[in-house]
Amino acid sequence: MKTIVILGSGVAAAAVIRQTMKSTVLPRRDTRMVVVSPSTHFVWPIAMPRAIVPGQFADDKFMFALQPTFAEYPADKFEFVLGTASALDPDAKTIQVALNNDADGSGSSDTPRTVAYDVLVIATGAASRDDMPWKPLATTESTVAKLRSVQAQVRDAETIVVAGGGITGVEAVGELGYEYARTGRKQVYFVHDGALPLSASALPSVRKQTRAEIEKLKVKIIPNTKVTRVTAAGGTADTVLELTAADGRKTMLTTQAYVPALGVRPNTAFVPARLLDDGGYVRQTETLQAEGYDAVFTIGDAGSLEANKASAADAQARHLIAALPLYLDGRPLPAYKPASKDMFGITIGRSRATGQVGSFKIFSILIWYLKGRFLGTDYADHIASGKRTLTTKFE
Repeated sequence: MKTIVILGSGVAAAAVIRQTMKSTVLPRRDTRMVVVSPSTHFVWPIAMPRAIVPGQFADDKFMFALQPTFAEYPADKFEFVLGTASALDPDAKTIQVALNNDADGSGSSDTPRTVAYDVLVIATGAASRDDMPWKPLATTESTVAKLRSVQAQVRDAETIVVAGGGITGVEAVGELGYEYARTGRKQVYFVHDGALPLSASALPSVRKQTRAEIEKLKVKIIPNTKVTRVTAAGGTADTVLELTAADGRKTMLTTQAYVPALGVRPNTAFVPARLLDDGGYVRQTETLQAEGYDAVFTIGDAGSLEANKASAADAQARHLIAALPLYLDGRPLPAYKPASKDMFGITIGRSRATGQVGSFKIFSILIWYLKGRFLGTDYADHIASGKRTLTTKFE
């Protein structure tokens, strides 16, 4: 019996699980699948910048239980292991899993399990550097708890500070500015370390429009500045932020809700260092396999080929769905072609947006229509169940 082990149950993994079960595992008498994930629910990350604003989304718009989908598969062909991969031995083709079998769902583990594989798919994604719920935390319970904490801080705050000038930071400050700053209900600050928001790979016109739209929301922008120290003030709910400008000048800013969006780190602590690049990402070949280990595939945010974007996870997942049957049959694998153009759409509040495809700026109303109205919550349940990706419907 050949065993396909998939680590993860998020955006990169969901469609691979379902479509591989339907097209490969169920039709073959000698193949089974094991899915390992620390979460009981799929979390839709694109909705999170709006979800932190109290009252915007009910949980069932962006969190979906895995069990109903997994219950469709026969027990002799499919197994779900609730736990976290703790060690990979690619020579022995085994994964050590720390099981989440505690009563409170906190993620503590007391009984490790060894899972053998013939094919391994690493789709463990990435985690936010500041343990924010932009990405799923260690368990579903911890993700929900953190989200509730952020929502409560935002609800009760007089001053909110968002730090980080990337897409997540822009979308978060856009949502908070739209809800609170533009009407004068709360002060909202936006701290980022560049002269303009977004990375240098974005078009200057897109970066300038992003700043202009945030300014229209009456957000106070502090550019060319980093948050270098975070201190909780004694006896109060306030947090004191030390801000350091590019010229070295330091100032203090007091807030009741600090919302950092300072990037991600790959969830690859279980992977041997020889398989990782300097950033901790699994080094992928042009066929999405780990260098030197053909039985190990990597897709999504844990891999080295492309930046951490849902569009890249989507494309790699679709490629792997077609490639896995070929690998099992011992046939040559097609090369995966990373995106040649930088493509993204950014919502800035609930009425404006911007973005680009290559060297072309996209009209605000188009991104608002396609993304900004619902942030994908109108179809996220189908992505969670693996019935579609961002771009492809399977059934």
